[in-house]
Amino acid sequence: MFSALAGGAAPLGIPAVAESAAGAVLSGPDVDHPAAHQRQRDKQRQSVRGRQRQRQNLIRDVTLALTPAQKGDTDSRALPYNWQKADAVANSHNNQESLSEITNRPVQKADSSPAAPDGSIGAKMLSYLRDLAADKQFTGSALVVRRGEVLTRFAGGLADEEKRIPNRPDTVYRVMSVTKQFTSMLVLKLRDRGLLKLDDRICPYLVPAYIKACPTAWRPITIRESLTHTSGIPNIEKLPSYLANVTRPTTTRELIQQFVNLPLDFKPGTSWKYTNSGYVLAGAIIQAVTHKPYGDVLHELITGPLNLRHTGYSRGYPPDGYAKGYFTLGSPAPLLNGSELFAATGIYSTVDDIARWDRAFGSYRVAPPATVKQAFTPQAPCPSTGCLNLPSTAYAFGWLVDRLQGHRLRYHPGLFQGYTASNMYLPDDDIEVVVLSNVQDTDTAGIARRLATMALDG
Repeated sequence: MFSALAGGAAPLGIPAVAESAAGAVLSGPDVDHPAAHQRQRDKQRQSVRGRQRQRQNLIRDVTLALTPAQKGDTDSRALPYNWQKADAVANSHNNQESLSEITNRPVQKADSSPAAPDGSIGAKMLSYLRDLAADKQFTGSALVVRRGEVLTRFAGGLADEEKRIPNRPDTVYRVMSVTKQFTSMLVLKLRDRGLLKLDDRICPYLVPAYIKACPTAWRPITIRESLTHTSGIPNIEKLPSYLANVTRPTTTRELIQQFVNLPLDFKPGTSWKYTNSGYVLAGAIIQAVTHKPYGDVLHELITGPLNLRHTGYSRGYPPDGYAKGYFTLGSPAPLLNGSELFAATGIYSTVDDIARWDRAFGSYRVAPPATVKQAFTPQAPCPSTGCLNLPSTAYAFGWLVDRLQGHRLRYHPGLFQGYTASNMYLPDDDIEVVVLSNVQDTDTAGIARRLATMALDG
């Protein structure tokens, strides 16, 4: 039963990790020959120097400008979480190795994950996730970080059922609508550079590159309304023409043509209704003002500076080795083309990179404090049932606004065609909970909320 749980073999000479609670446990090959001992000592010295350089670079990269209230104390969010354990493990492979060389290996042994101290919060989380995986209620990867400490890092189930390839803590998934956090931040950063204003009308940015003329109903729609689901434009994801072609390459112009002439669901700015169409338009505007493809802007402004090495956008398909999508266990979903998903749902990532992304808000590495504050500030009230029928009072820029046990919570789900995701961030507590799954009927939102509650209680 546990043969599908996280783990799998690591490349020779590279430490293997199945899962961890309160940090990762590393293990390597034994060397017994005298000459080999000397070679091993030389390698260890080189490795130590390399790790020291890496640590210095990482600390340099994420230095936080301390506020007077901190009185000289270092905020934990200024440092990468457990860089010796979680981050180094997630990126322990040689840079020359492709993702497929790291992840495309069949399960070789049953679950043998390290045990956390009995009664610890990490042990409780690990037990909870193991039970879900054993009951086939969780297939994917999960990570919980609190004030820089990894409470649990776990993977269960299969990334590829046909090839019997296991999910690992560093498996790459499509994160679907978690993409909206990234697209919103790109727009805010471009606003900070003076390339656009949030209350600009969208049409001047779209005509004539993406649409021949501005529909009368679109003339009052602003960039802000496109990002906050208050534009009234129907959701492209619900159109039969869109669903029938999600595996085929397309262009941004062709995407927009599918909904440009449809009647609005409501007058712009008067209501809230979730729509991927607004984020398709946001992606087009990003390209219009930068004169660069969306993926290039994403890398230049976010994934590159934040060292999110396994996060990106591809107009084709994700890297080899990413988790294949399934509607349910044993029911494969279609192979999605990135150009169809675009700036609304097209990003792929890992749990480690998403946690690093969250912490970049707390350290203000992603943007200045005023911009981070705006990203989290409510922009539109949710319906009485909550935005996306999830606990929430308002929608910010790519984030649902909520409280968990009285603590500020910002989060966003993702779900489409074989994938489901939940990214939860409690900024005042520096808690990050990331749950990514390649089985669409997995309750990632419920799992993430349970783990976040445990992190607060522990």
